[in-house]
Amino acid sequence: MVQIDDLLAQLGAAGPDPRLETIEAAVLQGAELARQPALSTPMLAGIAALALVSGALVGGGAVRRAPVDPLGQGLALAPSTLLERAL
Repeated sequence: MVQIDDLLAQLGAAGPDPRLETIEAAVLQGAELARQPALSTPMLAGIAALALVSGALVGGGAVRRAPVDPLGQGLALAPSTLLERAL
């Protein structure tokens, strides 16, 4: 036990490693960079407007289309629709 006590006393007397002095500044600098937005507000608004316009042009508005049945098996009916047909 004396060896452990001696080792702990030496550790306490040695002080911190000089490489650890730059960690706080690096962490604070990284936190400051993380707080800054990647895109400005006008840039985000422009992207949103472009997405809305392109969606309206490509989507064709509110045109109703037949459901897609890629396997050709016929679409499954909900139980409520089966009951309505039976009555």
